[in-house]
Order: sequence, then structure tokens, then C-alpha cells
Amino acid sequence: MSETTPAAEARRELRHPIESITLPFLGSRGDNLQPFQYLLRDVSSSGVGVFLPSWLTNRERLRQGDPVFFHLPFFFGERRILNQGYVTWQRYSEDETGQMVGARLTSGAPLSYPLAISIDDQQIQIDLRRFKSPEALAQRIIHDSVLLKRGILIYLRHLESLFSRVSDLDRVEYGVFREQVIGDVRRRIQDNLAYLEPFDLLASDTPEFETPITDRIDLDEFRAAMEPEINLELFEFALGTETSELYLGSIKTLEHRLYLNYNAYVMIYIQAL
Repeated sequence: MSETTPAAEARRELRHPIESITLPFLGSRGDNLQPFQYLLRDVSSSGVGVFLPSWLTNRERLRQGDPVFFHLPFFFGERRILNQGYVTWQRYSEDETGQMVGARLTSGAPLSYPLAISIDDQQIQIDLRRFKSPEALAQRIIHDSVLLKRGILIYLRHLESLFSRVSDLDRVEYGVFREQVIGDVRRRIQDNLAYLEPFDLLASDTPEFETPITDRIDLDEFRAAMEPEINLELFEFALGTETSELYLGSIKTLEHRLYLNYNAYVMIYIQAL
């Protein structure tokens, strides 16, 4: 068996400078888990600088002290992964028409995929030692995302009957809530699943697309399909904050994983440009 050379190993790890990142990622504000899009401006050992331009489809006003999840793994040194923290400063830029935000990173989680942004060398790093190509990694992300959406749908079905027992709504009120609110959420999850499933080659007999998956998926449509269908504030208004947070926590955990998947896919998309 031939021995892998250092040069071959280097080719298995793709690197792109942070300056090449011109596409928005998905983040979420920690107090209400509302998603927002952001452009990455700079990273350092002390934190992250992002920009929320006014032209983005999904905007969220961030304030000093807000907890934020960037859903993008920042890699410090050999082992430390950070992806969440809090806003330390913010200001509106008239010249660029958008909000400039600085945040300190305080915690993180293990990598879901071998992609990260290295703070040390200011680059996107994609480690392909477990995947034969960026296309194979993208297909794994799509497959996992379909499974996560299905998991959210299953949780919602279980919660439909549970909410009728734990909420303060009477039978008629809950019937309206179930039909108009939960029913709408269910339909949107099903629509987003219907969008994602044709791209899931790992669940079909089709070995590969004729063109790369990054050429087939519209990034804006993909983002819309990956974003959450549940408005936490609406559920809190109808069911109460304690009940909503207690029973919707599992769904919100899956939604956070979808944010991570979307951002991982964007990094692959940038690599393919």
C-alpha cells in the first residue's frame, strides 16, 4: 500500500481566505431564537465582527448584550471550537446601509462536519479525509437536513395532542389554534421537506447528479427551506412561555442543527465558486 505524502494530505484539506466569504450565513438571537442573516467581516481571538446589511431577506436588530448563536464553528488552535457568545457593541452604518456588530465568543460545541473557520490563519478549512469530494460532503449535509426536518414533523405531531392537555385554552380555542397555527406550521414543514427531498441522493437509487449539487440548488430557496417554521412568540402567546419553552425545546434543538447544516453548505458553496 502506498504511503500518503504530505502533499496529498494537503490536497485533502481545502482552504479559502475569509476575504472570499461574500455570502450570508444564518445566525439566531438567543433570547427568542429568531434567525437572522449576517455577513462575516472579521474574526480574532477576542471575537467576531459581522455585518447585517439592510438588503438581506431575513433581518434582526441586534442590541448590546444580546446572546447570539452564529452556527458557524470558529476554530482556535488545536481543539477549541466556539460558535456562540454575546453582542459587545453595535452601530448603524449609513455608508454601507446596515448594522455593524461585534461579539465575544464564549462557548461552542463539537463539529458536526469537518468544516470550520480557523482564527489562526483566517481561512475556511474543509477537511475531506472522510469524504471523497466536496460534493459527497454536500450530499451528506442535505441528507442529514432531510432527516432533521422529518424529526421536527414527528415532534410536532406528538405535541398536537399534548398541548390540548397542558394549555389553558378551552376546547373551542384550542381547536382554532390547532387548525390555524399548528396546521400552518405542519404544512410549511411538509412544503420544505418536499423541496429538500429531491436533492437527497443518499436516500435514492441515483448515484449522483449530472451537475454538482451546488449548481442545482438555489441558495435563497435552500435557506428558506432550512429556516424554522415555528414562531416561538406566537406559541408563547397562545400557550404561555413556560409551556412553550418546555415542550418546544427539542424542536428548537433540531432547528439549531439545521442552521449549522445551512452554514456548512454555504462554506462548500463558496469553495465551489
